[in-house]
Amino acid sequence: MKKTNAEILNAIPSGMNLETYFDSLNIFEKREMINELEICKSHFAKNLKPKIYLAIFSYICSFLCYFGIKEAWFIYYLIGINVPLSIFLLWDIKDALFYRKVIKILERRLSK
Repeated sequence: MKKTNAEILNAIPSGMNLETYFDSLNIFEKREMINELEICKSHFAKNLKPKIYLAIFSYICSFLCYFGIKEAWFIYYLIGINVPLSIFLLWDIKDALFYRKVIKILERRLSK
């Protein structure tokens, strides 16, 4: 019986870490878990590109607008826009890198 998406990830007991749980699985479940993590990674990576383009566009517009307006209050406005945008972008990058790192570690454990 084929498990639905994310059943293996959701089946991790609360007192067990990912590596210990991974070692307790058979070879097919290990591969299925890595595939589920790949799906999660691709989801974060797919949604990351438009956010990076938006951030670059925002930084360029802010730079050009600041030198075009040259008002002291305008810098606070630009900081108010760009700082939260940068924080959310960094969170998404951190999530994508986390999944990439976990997949790499588990694939090394699988090949042993």
